Amino acid sequence: MRTRAVVLLAAALATGTACLSTPALPVKVDLPGVTAFPDGLFREIIVAKFRDDAPSPEFGLGRELQEFLAAELARSFDGAVSRLAVSWEKGRPLDDPAFWKEAAAGRERAVVLAGAAGLVGQTRKALQKKALPADWPFKVDDRGFLEYRHYTFTVELALFSAGTGERLFHKSYREEKDYSDLEKPYEFAFSELAHRLRARLFPVLLGTSTAEARTLLRR
Repeated sequence: MRTRAVVLLAAALATGTACLSTPALPVKVDLPGVTAFPDGLFREIIVAKFRDDAPSPEFGLGRELQEFLAAELARSFDGAVSRLAVSWEKGRPLDDPAFWKEAAAGRERAVVLAGAAGLVGQTRKALQKKALPADWPFKVDDRGFLEYRHYTFTVELALFSAGTGERLFHKSYREEKDYSDLEKPYEFAFSELAHRLRARLFPVLLGTSTAEARTLLRR
């Protein structure tokens, strides 16, 4: 037992010495989000169907984004979360106070989360990433091209007062992702890019905390 204790003590001292000799230590910390709204401003969030600025027969983006945000808000917001069906007539602007006041039926202490979105997939080509020939870029015959699927997800998002229709918040988001699989479906890209949107939006909207990487300096 004594021999084992000595071995464990020596190992602990070695580990401690190694840590002390490290000048910088990467750490992750939870930082509080800074909400853009006064506390208690709203007790209900009404998520409207988003306008689809790049409609595709393969994927109903407006409805999918509405369902995603409503479900995620229900997990994070301590108030009520509901959905609103919106008929996006041609030429209707996003910022229309009269429209949102009527659509939300003047609910007390409620806000409407709405906006316009687009998800566009493109097949692109690029030179294969390998050792470049000495006479590159003038000679590319021995370097084949590869194809990949590029998705661009754009969202113009706004928050409106249900009582007055006044716009309380407005911000545009853009996320991109490449896939080597050319058959990668819209649903897969949407899921990943929508979670990126959530990570950027919720700290501002709800004041949720974020995990940030920091470096701890040691003497």
